[in-house]
Amino acid sequence: MSDQAKTAIGGDTLRLRYETIEARRRTLLVYLGNGVASVFLFGFGIANLLEDRYTLAWFSLIHGCITLGNILLLRVTRNPDWASYGFAYGLLALFVFLTITGGVDHTGPLWGYPMVAVALSILRARLGLAIIVAMLCIALLLFLAPPSFIEVAPYSTAFKVRYTATFLALILFTWLHEFARARSQAELIRVSAQIDRLSQTDVLTDLPNRRYMLERLEAENSRYRRHQRPYAILYGDVDDFKQINDRYGHQAGDEALCAIAQALRANLRQHDVVCRWGGEEFLVLLPETGADIALEVAEKLRAAIAAVDFRPADGAHRLTMSFGLHTVLCQDSVDHFIQQADRKLYHAKQTGKNRAVAELATA
Repeated sequence: MSDQAKTAIGGDTLRLRYETIEARRRTLLVYLGNGVASVFLFGFGIANLLEDRYTLAWFSLIHGCITLGNILLLRVTRNPDWASYGFAYGLLALFVFLTITGGVDHTGPLWGYPMVAVALSILRARLGLAIIVAMLCIALLLFLAPPSFIEVAPYSTAFKVRYTATFLALILFTWLHEFARARSQAELIRVSAQIDRLSQTDVLTDLPNRRYMLERLEAENSRYRRHQRPYAILYGDVDDFKQINDRYGHQAGDEALCAIAQALRANLRQHDVVCRWGGEEFLVLLPETGADIALEVAEKLRAAIAAVDFRPADGAHRLTMSFGLHTVLCQDSVDHFIQQADRKLYHAKQTGKNRAVAELATA
């Protein structure tokens, strides 16, 4: 698999993680946003009642109840989108009402500014921007051509011009901010995917490392517990690797490991996983594979490595590898299964090397 493909897969995984985190963040903000809004609306409603502004009072109190309803809706459905739509309606309704009536001393439209921040913080970017643009269009309609059946508070021409200009500027800078944030987020995911891939890749052989393999083994073991589909582990060790280092040098040893890694990768199925476990040891995961097929794969890998044309600087050296094979047919820990494969690898070493052992002889 190419580096670009690995990075793409890592990017998809990180994107899913980000979306999960983002969904939790939005859920929390919907709770907090509706909670804070209800406190403000009920406070304004009571204050307006005390000052005999009954229209403002009842409107505030009714929409305070709507915000509480959004909290209940989210609590019941666990769907932040539905509660977001209710919150978006509340913002628009409150902005329309305050712009038409003028609020207190014709300052009602000024509440549109904090509503911009609230819309972007709590709603999705597109919905938030749509609500903000809708607010500007509503303000322009009410300022320039109000319907005949609506009595709009008298605003001065200077106020209308300055309010429209500042609100338009706010929308522009808000859009630029969201655009830059989205670009930065995409770049952050890409870089994080590269870092994540590097942290799970062996530098020398470019194979996955032990950390990555352990994660895959745990995932495969969990799937076995759910569906009872067997899988196999091949524990491989290069035969007489110390001789290569001693005779030809460590550079030749590194070249041998790279050649073996390439041979292993080239002779496995697409969904199989091979990693450099450590030193001259390699581990292979064969998902949904029984004992017979796993032994065939092990013999295929053993033959492929023996056929590698390895020519260090001062001569030729035949590479061989021994394998211990364990097929998972019961529920236990991944560590236990690796230990079983290691025992069989030890037996392969003790009984001649360059062989694959699937079962230990019983006395």
